Amino acid sequence: MDKRGGSPQGLVRGRVVTRDDAAYDEARAVHNGAIDAHPVTIVQVSGVEDVKRTIWFARRRGLSLSVRAGGHGVVGNAVRGDVVVDLSALRAVTVDPVARTAVVHGGATWGDVDAATQAHGLAVPGGRISSTGVGGLTLGGGEGWLSSKHGLSSDNLIAAELVTAAGDSVPACEDTSPELFWALRGGGGNFGVVTSFTFRLHPVEPLVMAGMLGYPLSAAPEVLATLTELHEAGEENFAGAAAFRLAPPAPFVPGDIVGTPIIAVIPAWFGEHDAGKAFLAPLRERVRPVVDAVAPMPYVALQSMLDAGSPKGMRNRWSGGIVRDLGPTLVDRMRRSAVRLPGPLTQILISPLPDAVRRLPDDATAFPARSGGRWIVHPVAVWADPAADEEAAAWVAELTAVVRAHGETGSYLNLDDPDDTRIRWAMGDGRYRRLQRVKAAWDPEDVFHHCTHIAPHPGR
Repeated sequence: MDKRGGSPQGLVRGRVVTRDDAAYDEARAVHNGAIDAHPVTIVQVSGVEDVKRTIWFARRRGLSLSVRAGGHGVVGNAVRGDVVVDLSALRAVTVDPVARTAVVHGGATWGDVDAATQAHGLAVPGGRISSTGVGGLTLGGGEGWLSSKHGLSSDNLIAAELVTAAGDSVPACEDTSPELFWALRGGGGNFGVVTSFTFRLHPVEPLVMAGMLGYPLSAAPEVLATLTELHEAGEENFAGAAAFRLAPPAPFVPGDIVGTPIIAVIPAWFGEHDAGKAFLAPLRERVRPVVDAVAPMPYVALQSMLDAGSPKGMRNRWSGGIVRDLGPTLVDRMRRSAVRLPGPLTQILISPLPDAVRRLPDDATAFPARSGGRWIVHPVAVWADPAADEEAAAWVAELTAVVRAHGETGSYLNLDDPDDTRIRWAMGDGRYRRLQRVKAAWDPEDVFHHCTHIAPHPGR
């Protein structure tokens, strides 16, 4: 029952879950186990008509709305509303291998997309955890392994369908509602419930060179310098990230270093394998790795390779900033933080903003970080015990301050926990004002505010 009486049961074909239902706790759980939100009603919609009716129901009763796709957003916006539009049952992916396009429904995960597209030897840049929702990642930008060749997920979006606050089903593309389409590619969930995405696909061989190289913490400066040189070579077949982390208990990790802090490099190579071995050689020759597990693997395996390090239900706290370089002071501070990680799955992830992203005009889409910095530094605290909440928060806050003091140029807001001031700073005045105009046109009453929020009017 909602706080004013009544329920959308009977209005929709999908399942309605309320606080009295046995399935309520499961339905309200998101990826981050630290989120303990208690929405009044969760509507697991069965289609576009259910979305429209749920919006109508909530607005008629003065109830706030939130939208859940994959539920990975670390701050828990997906379940902050009184009424949750839960898209998780809408996971269909339809591939046109001739046109090289895919229509992806709003509740699909990147695992769903990769499985469907790779059946035809195709792919679109997506997230690095296969259970990540397509919706949230794309609306915020969407950076992943394949971004080295083809840019962001949102750069490959060619059309979207959304239900607006008025309950209308609206198409958006370059020719239809172009300003709305611009805003959807990086402006977050401010403008409506996106029920389908149409992506441009690219050929990707079923086997790519990928895996993990691990080094002692003492080697971090030289390892990151080598990684920087490889990225500066401008080779689009190369995608490589790094992480300060504990050596995982995997078969390819020597037993005597399992659980000890290391600097890891996760390379991916999308070209011919022998050329990849030659290109990656400096990562083996300049510093001898203590873990060497790079080999041909299926593209779908690369896309899910990091899943074990991000299980659903663990407590999470993140931040994310962009810097121009990995200077010695920053590397030293990250290395010192790596010896006191709060939780065995905690990491400091370092990934490049690839040239394929940076070479597009800054105003090509609403994504705010194409110019300026080159490296995304992403502290990810993951732990189980609520008693460690304060320690984990302090660890992330300390690293956040280090990144900002290093000369932070921007934020990839999908990885951040931003307040209004940070969103405005990251977007920049011109982009923020443009997004406000789009917001005022499509959601003037600010129905969709449980997101990386853009106020519809200057005074808000």
